[in-house]
Amino acid sequence: MSSGEEIQRHLVVFDCNVYLDVARIIGQPFTWSDFDAAAARLARITIPHPKDGAQDSLRALAACTSGRFAGDEALEVWTSSHIDTIVRGKASQPVKPDPRTGYHGMGWSPEDAQELVDELIYGLVEKSGGGSVGDLFPDGNPPLDHEDGMVFGVCRQLAAEDPLARVYCVTRDRGFLDAYTSGGLSRHSYVLPPAKFIALTRAARMRHSANRISRQRN
Repeated sequence: MSSGEEIQRHLVVFDCNVYLDVARIIGQPFTWSDFDAAAARLARITIPHPKDGAQDSLRALAACTSGRFAGDEALEVWTSSHIDTIVRGKASQPVKPDPRTGYHGMGWSPEDAQELVDELIYGLVEKSGGGSVGDLFPDGNPPLDHEDGMVFGVCRQLAAEDPLARVYCVTRDRGFLDAYTSGGLSRHSYVLPPAKFIALTRAARMRHSANRISRQRN
């Protein structure tokens, strides 16, 4: 996990719950026009959102659409086959809980669930210049469960491929966040909630703008 001035790339892996938050907010089917309208409505609301943390998930994704962290530093969104599968599966899973497992989803049609992956996840990947790592092994499992470990495994792979990059895992999973803050996970990546990720990007952009204005005046 790089921490020096040499950083030129910031790589972000969003946990499945972040994408599913946005799907619930936008509704079926997902469109970027609805996403942009929702992001605009949130522009003046404080961070973290005072009532609904899912709104911060939307703002965290919106922060990545430019493909820039601050100045010339890249901000890339990365995904994996596992993330795609889980998001698609939870979106299309029936709303009524399974009588055996208790699991339930959002009840979207298979076509709209696939469109969610194609448009939201890969649209964001394309906008930001990121990519997909395909299939990987989990990392941090335990203390993470298998699904969270698979997401953290993406971060491990990205950190290994570019040691000078700074890698972030953005999640609203309390167990995932607690495992990181308690020291139970490797420090190859930062694990943080959407609200902190938004604050981080905004602060970096404000510093860059202030430095640029200062240089112009001098």
